[in-house]
Amino acid sequence: MESNFARREKRSEIKSAIAYALLFSATAPIVGYLNLYLQRRGLTDAQIGTTAAVMSLVSIIAPPLWGYLSDRWNDRRLPIVIASFGAAIVFLAFLAVPFPIVLLIAAIFALFNNPLIPLLDALVLEQLGETKERYGRIRAWGSWAFIAMMVLFGATLKKHGTAENLIPALLTFVLLRLALGAMAFTLPRNDGGKPMRESNWRSVKELFSDRDWQIFLAISLLSMVSISAWYAFFPLYLNRAGVTDNWQGYFWVIAVLAEVAFMAWLTEPLMKRIGLKGVLLLGIAGRAIRLIAYAFPLSFPTLITLQLFHSLTFAAFHTASVTWVSIKAPPTARALTQTIYASVLMGIGSAFGAQVGGYIAENFGLRFLFGLAGAINGLALLLGWIWLREPTMKSENFSPQQGKALVLTCDTKGGCKE
Repeated sequence: MESNFARREKRSEIKSAIAYALLFSATAPIVGYLNLYLQRRGLTDAQIGTTAAVMSLVSIIAPPLWGYLSDRWNDRRLPIVIASFGAAIVFLAFLAVPFPIVLLIAAIFALFNNPLIPLLDALVLEQLGETKERYGRIRAWGSWAFIAMMVLFGATLKKHGTAENLIPALLTFVLLRLALGAMAFTLPRNDGGKPMRESNWRSVKELFSDRDWQIFLAISLLSMVSISAWYAFFPLYLNRAGVTDNWQGYFWVIAVLAEVAFMAWLTEPLMKRIGLKGVLLLGIAGRAIRLIAYAFPLSFPTLITLQLFHSLTFAAFHTASVTWVSIKAPPTARALTQTIYASVLMGIGSAFGAQVGGYIAENFGLRFLFGLAGAINGLALLLGWIWLREPTMKSENFSPQQGKALVLTCDTKGGCKE
């Protein structure tokens, strides 16, 4: 009996790993080439910023909405299937519609696509039960799949292409989302959760009225507003710096490798040595240095070297932030608190940063935009150094294995959900 149970558990892990690989490999063409494609289609920097802002605004409401449906339907697979197929179908319109219709498409697309990470996380973490330390190993397949896709694009795309040359890469998103939707039917069904009680909602409300939490949230939001401009316009920056389409994929490979290395080997020792506040400030400092560097003319080797800073700008910041949220969150509402935190950062922060960043880039240039974003992170670093206080552990200790599991829920665009 035990042997049969072990085999079922192994099969479940393999299916979950494949699902994460399909989920995150599809983000590669979005992160690397969607905005570049829109720019070559004739959209201005401001219009691209507005498009990114619309998708970010939908991130405020979409994850909690789909999470509620996932709980109420008593089958966590069904929302994944619907969202995957919906994202694939709607995405095709990006390849044809003009601005401003693309804004409507962006909103509908984000409604389907943005909740997929927390939906799959909820299913897998619920399935793992008391053995959540295995989650990191499963989720890592998503990062490796993302790297593999970027290597593939680097090997197949032309050095200097047109908008049409990017269409095959973008179509891989459609195929991978359809594959995820079909594959989701094979995942464990999992019963949905129960509606939150009044006491649960009250504990969340009390958290958001806590001054230390408000300071943490404000500093995180300030940093996210500035780094979101980098996410929105970095592909355009590389293109204008003379980096060819195929090499753009390799740039992301280097960044994600640095991110995975930090999470695997440096997270735990750094947290023990300098604490959560230290790791969080280290990530903000890395963002400030990296963004300010882009304000100056840089050689090709320097641009590549700066990709290693992704270990700080993404991994260090989000390692500390999601752990911080887990410690501060009410024990009965950790998932909700993580979702709200992610919605604030990826919704409000990214929307504002992308929208304002687009106008700044169009009127003052990308170098000025990144330099200003770096200065804002410098301000966040100073405020955090003065006002942030190390969060106090609750009675239930937060294990290193749980920390790794939480850290690895972060998407490649900076959104983190439990």
